[in-house]
Amino acid sequence: MTKKSRQTYPQNTLKNWHVDTIEHHGKTYTLIFGVFFNRPGICDYTIGHTSQIKNISIDYEQKAYLIQTKNTLYHCSFDSCFFERQDESKYPLPNYEKIKAEFYKPIDTQTLSKNDMLLVLSDLCEFYFETLIYQNEDGNKGTFSGFPHIGMLTDTYLIDDGEHRQNIDIRWYVNNGGIEFYSLDIGKRNLLIENRGNSSLSVINAYSTTKIMPGERKLIVKAFKNKI
Repeated sequence: MTKKSRQTYPQNTLKNWHVDTIEHHGKTYTLIFGVFFNRPGICDYTIGHTSQIKNISIDYEQKAYLIQTKNTLYHCSFDSCFFERQDESKYPLPNYEKIKAEFYKPIDTQTLSKNDMLLVLSDLCEFYFETLIYQNEDGNKGTFSGFPHIGMLTDTYLIDDGEHRQNIDIRWYVNNGGIEFYSLDIGKRNLLIENRGNSSLSVINAYSTTKIMPGERKLIVKAFKNKI
């Protein structure tokens, strides 16, 4: 998923970032997780995490958190925070709720019907996967389990519905610039895909190839044609 950046970022920029703590060999570390841009020695679009955080400050003029690790000062803009993951973090960012209230742009679910499933993709996420939104048959929010499958020839990404068994089995290969489904069993639902990344994505299934621009949402499969 390495690409040439189309714009210049401040040095040591992280996008789609969040801060969290991890446990390793009995010690707790606080790290930034995100996508690297304009970081010497690391290719743009590399997904990973930093070393231990030493200090966090806020630059309101730049609208960014400035986060110091052992050797590097990272530029983490407010509007590129991965707010959904930061909400689940064990680490409280300073002034986070006020900043979130101004800069968070939630996924629009108001126009989705009970028969719609929304797959959110981004080139700023590993395997392009950000989240899946749908309803169970009882009308409650659907749950899912998403995980990579490391293959001998190529890696793929798999999604199922965990314990609910609502007939969901979604699997895809990662192509250069998009994904190709090789399993798409979503029950009697329409499938819409939204691109929340920086670049256009190509989505290939048994019926069509669809190009989705950044910020765009498209209907990919209608309910009567949703299994391959």
